[in-house]
Amino acid sequence: MKQKQTWVRRVLQTAAVFSIAASTALYSFAMPAKAAEANLVQAPAAMLIDLKSGQVLYAKNENEKRYPASTTKIMDLLLIMEAVQKGEKKLTDIVPVPLEAYNVEGSSVWLDPKEKWTLDDMIKFISVPSGNDAAVATAVFIGGSQQAFVKMMNDKAQQLGMKNTHFANPDGLHDPNHYTTASDLAIVAKQLVTEFPQIYKYTSIQKFEIRNGKNVIENTNHLIGKYEGMNGLKTGFTDEAGNCLVSTVDRNGYQLMGIILGAKDDQERQLDTIKLLDFGYNNFTSQLVAGKDKPLPDKALIKTAVNEQVEVAPAKDFYLTIRKGQDQGIETKYVWNNVEAPLKKGQVVGQMQKVQNGQVLNSVDLVVTQDVERGSWFRLLFRNLWTSIKGLI
Repeated sequence: MKQKQTWVRRVLQTAAVFSIAASTALYSFAMPAKAAEANLVQAPAAMLIDLKSGQVLYAKNENEKRYPASTTKIMDLLLIMEAVQKGEKKLTDIVPVPLEAYNVEGSSVWLDPKEKWTLDDMIKFISVPSGNDAAVATAVFIGGSQQAFVKMMNDKAQQLGMKNTHFANPDGLHDPNHYTTASDLAIVAKQLVTEFPQIYKYTSIQKFEIRNGKNVIENTNHLIGKYEGMNGLKTGFTDEAGNCLVSTVDRNGYQLMGIILGAKDDQERQLDTIKLLDFGYNNFTSQLVAGKDKPLPDKALIKTAVNEQVEVAPAKDFYLTIRKGQDQGIETKYVWNNVEAPLKKGQVVGQMQKVQNGQVLNSVDLVVTQDVERGSWFRLLFRNLWTSIKGLI
């Protein structure tokens, strides 16, 4: 029996025509930038991304290594939220304030080791006034030490595919070995807001009071409450990094993320951010193409399955962002992986692509909607022979 099954498998592998799986980039461009848009912003590095589709709407020196300053804390927030999600920490936990946090330089909320603050408080202190003391205290609380937490940061960066990033501290204070790119920042920021949208509850706060009103804490993102739909995300500044801002906006479900690195001052940072976001909302539109786990009318051909026609669905909600008035000639293409049954529900078997003028605008993985059994050797042999006979007729 084993010899027959092996022979059938070889026959099928020889006779089948396999598609080449397309390589998937983290981001794709909705449309090439026009020459007039090349200098849309003054900052040396920038990006604009549709958060739902993941498509890049604008980019300038996006892969250039730069110092991130306090936009570093986006990674802090991601690791904090993951620790809570895993049950390792609770938002109600009291976070001790070690001397290293008390003595840290830069922006702070003047934490005192004698005070008691919860992890929920610390998230607010990191998100709104960009407290370095809160970042250090929380890093020690989550990682056991700053060094251990920094290792977590770098491990996570590697896991996310942030190839041009290295962290040296949790607060973003200048270190020659502490750098990233606009493209890499987009990766971690998108991961944070996609996996933990509750972070907006903190990053959208314009100001709040602590210590019975003795201290009024204001958001370092001065566009909160001023730019329509602005709900985050993180500012940064050092002399070496310049003025930085990763901004997020939600207007009736249309979500954009802007990234500005190295602006000369806060005014330029704000103006560049407004230009970026206005450019996105004025020139692009986004639509849902196919919903997560909702079966598509087209099916995958799995020759080794009991039934060749296998139902598939997008692995996530599939959005497409296009320039307004330029939606003509968009085609749907499928790229199928070289897979054989049996298959487990949720296993990736290919991609659905939206293509215009030969350019892939966006793509999504396709998964099988249920377990797929392998056909018996006799069924597969008969099917293959019948296919061969039909080809000769």
